[in-house]
Amino acid sequence: MAQAETYDINALKVCPTPVLDACSERMVCVECGKKVRFFCYQCLRPVSALEGKIPQIRLPFKLDVVKHEGEKDGKSTALHAKVMAPEDVEIIAYSANCLDDVDVERTALLFPGPDATNIADMDPASFDKVIVIDGTWRQAKGMLHHCQKLRQMRKVTVNPRRTKFWRYQNFDDSYMATIEAIYFLYRDSVSSGYNGEYDALMYFFKYFYDFIQSEYAARPEKSFHNKHQKGYIAYETAVPSTSLRQIKSSVVPEANYDFDDLDLDLAFQTPLDDQQDEA
Repeated sequence: MAQAETYDINALKVCPTPVLDACSERMVCVECGKKVRFFCYQCLRPVSALEGKIPQIRLPFKLDVVKHEGEKDGKSTALHAKVMAPEDVEIIAYSANCLDDVDVERTALLFPGPDATNIADMDPASFDKVIVIDGTWRQAKGMLHHCQKLRQMRKVTVNPRRTKFWRYQNFDDSYMATIEAIYFLYRDSVSSGYNGEYDALMYFFKYFYDFIQSEYAARPEKSFHNKHQKGYIAYETAVPSTSLRQIKSSVVPEANYDFDDLDLDLAFQTPLDDQQDEA
């Protein structure tokens, strides 16, 4: 396996902080009535205050995200893709027959392995959509094992990168967050002359990353998971936050990284009953 490359998240052509910082309160989703911040996890649309203010893009091929029932909505970075590219992304709840209508001859599965072809080497005319599994690595392997349709699909992969994800997981740092894998799927599909066309897929991910960097730059004494990649917090370049948030008393220091319903109130800490490995 090729060595994972380091990518520059600050080179993305998106600037989410001014827009999302201005959306400081939870709002009622106009479709389901749930109070959410930024976007609704059920309806997968931005809150009314963000309508017309966040990027909306089209993708060169369709994407279906098959979501494991155990993957919590508030922890799923894959949902970001649907919010940013609503016409080309579908979120599908995994079940025994959820892919019955999929043409396996025209569909590829994003899944690493020795039998996977790099997306850069795929003929764009040979497929219409790509399936992405959303769940922990253990859940993903289980879905692949039990779903014949998934096993029949050609596997594609991307060039390995070192993840910028804030949650520690018990794998090496080439195991990216789902939205990172989706982003590089589209970025690597461009043979030459990429100019940020799909950077918007990382809009929310970059906001969360920048938020954590700024919070920890302001509090260099604050601890986080000591197994995370060295230098994750760029103290020397991060801009300290001017509005520090209080950590709730119900959390355990130096636990797995988490964010609270997209508010990131808990930053690198998580409640006792919410610790699990992430994919």
